[in-house]
Amino acid sequence: MTVLVADVGGTNTRVALASAGQLVHLTRFANDAYGSFAEVLDAYARGRTLPGLRGVCVAVAGPVAGGRAELTNRNWHFDAAELAAPLPGQGGQGGIPARLINDLVALGHALPGLTAAQLDVIRAGAAQPSNDQALVAGLGTGFNTCLLKGGAVVEAELGHASLPLAIAEELRAQIGDAAGGFRTNECLFSGRGLSRLHQILSGQERRGQDILADYATGGDPQAAATVTLTARLLGLFARELVFQYLPFRGIHFAGGAARGILGSAARAEFLSAFEADGRFADHLDRVPVRLIADDAAALSGAARLMEESA
Repeated sequence: MTVLVADVGGTNTRVALASAGQLVHLTRFANDAYGSFAEVLDAYARGRTLPGLRGVCVAVAGPVAGGRAELTNRNWHFDAAELAAPLPGQGGQGGIPARLINDLVALGHALPGLTAAQLDVIRAGAAQPSNDQALVAGLGTGFNTCLLKGGAVVEAELGHASLPLAIAEELRAQIGDAAGGFRTNECLFSGRGLSRLHQILSGQERRGQDILADYATGGDPQAAATVTLTARLLGLFARELVFQYLPFRGIHFAGGAARGILGSAARAEFLSAFEADGRFADHLDRVPVRLIADDAAALSGAARLMEESA
């Protein structure tokens, strides 16, 4: 069967067709150019003959309840009953099955099917995991997590939880009273968090993706200070995640900000903070940490969910 899948973040939307586990016609749209998700779907369908679809699944960066959702970092609203309406030749509203899910839930469904080529191993952990729990942590425009327990995918909204004390104290030691502006996990561990931290450290207002790009080229000491500090704080935060979730099948980081930080030389700073000695250090030693390198993984998860549902 062919289904249409979409991954709607705060900055970009990815749309593709999925059939037999394969994604085709994958297209990325910059959200600033569109007033709604319906406009994105209309642009995707324009000039393209869509096959008869067996369903639509849309993953959004925001909480989903009762078949409705709103992006956390953009004023876009979603209703599962209306997702297929902008698609020509698909029977309009109610014509085909439609699912609305959180984007980290989509990554949770994708995780069992990811190949070694789609994963970058940051640290190996134990050869034999002592439970069947894995965690996905997404750092993009926002932040969230998703726990996998066996075949179950457990939703969360950890981005809006308060920053753990250990991270808040380390941040205050580095930037003083300005640390008070980082009250939640998402305030720090996201592209916007990078921008806010860089502005405090340098006095310059920059986008998170530009800061990461400047760090990668090695020519901006202020970008380096921002990224290495964030990597250290992320390592401390990953320690907290281990004790909260016991994810002995691994912590899997995803999202553009995560790839920019952990896919760079700042990985060493992350590992230094994560692997530091302390009580229950043996728990930390057993946890693998991986980076989901494929930015289309959420689309694969949405497709997998629709196939399983069918």
